[in-house]
Amino acid sequence: MNPPPRRGSAFRHLWAAQTASQFGANVTVVALPLVGALTLHADAMELGLLSAAGTLPHLVVSPFAGVWVDRHSRRRLLIGADLVRAALLLAVPVAAVCQVLSLPLLAVLALLIGAQGAVSDVGYSACLPTLVAPEDLARANARFELTASGATIVGGSVGGAAVQLLTGPWALLCNAGAYMLSALFTRRLPEEGPARRPEGPRRKDGARTALWEEMRIGAAFVARSRPLRAVTLATTVFNLFLFVGEPPLLVFLTRDLELPASWIGTVYAASGAGAFAGALVAGGAARRLGTTRTLWATLALAGAAGLAVPAAVLAPGPAVPFLVAGSHFVTSALVIVFNVTQRTLRTTLTPAELYGRVNASIRTVVLGVAPLGGLAGGWLGHRAGAPTAMLVGAVGMAGACLLLLPLRTALPRQDTVRTATAVRP
Repeated sequence: MNPPPRRGSAFRHLWAAQTASQFGANVTVVALPLVGALTLHADAMELGLLSAAGTLPHLVVSPFAGVWVDRHSRRRLLIGADLVRAALLLAVPVAAVCQVLSLPLLAVLALLIGAQGAVSDVGYSACLPTLVAPEDLARANARFELTASGATIVGGSVGGAAVQLLTGPWALLCNAGAYMLSALFTRRLPEEGPARRPEGPRRKDGARTALWEEMRIGAAFVARSRPLRAVTLATTVFNLFLFVGEPPLLVFLTRDLELPASWIGTVYAASGAGAFAGALVAGGAARRLGTTRTLWATLALAGAAGLAVPAAVLAPGPAVPFLVAGSHFVTSALVIVFNVTQRTLRTTLTPAELYGRVNASIRTVVLGVAPLGGLAGGWLGHRAGAPTAMLVGAVGMAGACLLLLPLRTALPRQDTVRTATAVRP
């Protein structure tokens, strides 16, 4: 394994906090929808609405979060996001005990948890470049993805098993504990002093620039950059169709195949195992193939691997979970290589004072389509059946790579993420 990125204990504390936070997030990804599907008996359309509620904050909150992390203490924002998520998750078993747990309440909690998650994601992305040397960014991003994938493996398995053993609402208790642990590690990060704390741009008269103007600056930077624009559009389309396939997949596994929650957790854990494998090879792939080829190949192959999910419905029943898990493994591995490469490229093209706003602008677009994808997948699964909805999602994912074609002229022919610093929008 590569040596740890430089700048010592601060990076290790951020790394540990992100690992705990990712574990909690991945338990939520499995357990919260299963509470709706198994405890509240939600159908495909209702699960689509629940998915949309959890992802909508990336569209609404992320632009503001980008300005906040560039203006204020990132350490305090991250701690607050962890503690609020822990409190919201504790509300689920409390509502179950009081017999007031319902799908609308679950959707509201998912919305609020997602809002704090959006702040946390932008905050971690903005903190990382300030804690490692520029030449270590690729390895630092790979390490973040490596631990995030490990958290997906463990979180997916724990989430599914906990729902089966403890019932859905009580399974979320361990999730709340993970966020509290993340807050403890984040508290050990150095507080930005007056000279280091991001203050945001100011007008000529010394007054701070308006919130909306700061958000516009970040979005305009992305729009003017041909590499960032191409990668953002391709990722957006891929994510849209990825989320189209999520609600019908859960319905197919729980209703059509009648799989227990522990098996569904295993499918999600396969995604984490694939992500773990992808993080191990991400840095080497970009150095050998170059940024452009790595981005194009990984997204194209990830979309193609997604086609195995709807094709799996033609296989004998006992083989379907294994085919779905295998497809998730391959897709996740390739997506992680794509993410490590594009995040490193994004950081090398972005001035330090714009880290928060540029990351937030991109996340707003690429994850802002998730509610639309979830709703579309739920509606399509309800009207045409789960296999058809999953097929539409897979075909759309495969076609997203075509939007990366402008990179052939936007970046040098023999580029790598190490030389991307020479490229400017």
